[in-house]
Amino acid sequence: MSRGEKEAEFSERLIRLQVQLFGYIYSLVRDMDDADDLYQQTCLALWKKIDEYDPARSFAAWAFGIARFEVSNFLRSRSRSKLYFSDELNLLLAEAHGEIDLGNVEDRLEAMNDCINKLRRRDQELLDACYRRSMRVAEVAQTWGRSSQSIHNSLKRLRQAIQECVRRTLSRESMA
Repeated sequence: MSRGEKEAEFSERLIRLQVQLFGYIYSLVRDMDDADDLYQQTCLALWKKIDEYDPARSFAAWAFGIARFEVSNFLRSRSRSKLYFSDELNLLLAEAHGEIDLGNVEDRLEAMNDCINKLRRRDQELLDACYRRSMRVAEVAQTWGRSSQSIHNSLKRLRQAIQECVRRTLSRESMA
């Protein structure tokens, strides 16, 4: 496989995983700005380590491991804040996430992509702005002429709708 083909395949896998990867990071830090920054750091780290990735292994497990490492470093280095869990609890949560079985992540990603494609065009554009183009919520709100809270509410509604659609899809597939 040529370098270009390897990078194209790597890019495709990263694109399919980006929403879940961001959600995973956000679940650990519970701050949208920190999650945005850590997501970018994680993607950069993944690209730097492209030659270390073994295509025979689960891409999702590998990417989540690197994200967990980036989050752990962040939690160790930042100052204390009342808005966060203790560093010890956050590290325990990161380790617990590492033990989650990621075996069906590829199936979930495929179902998630199908569910996103079923959304209204405007909702897809919102997801694209916030997750694929990694725009900050404040930027999206200003561009779209809405409040940041309105954008956050829409994203929450969309995440819930996608989650429910994925659950139904996987449930149907397991019965088939």
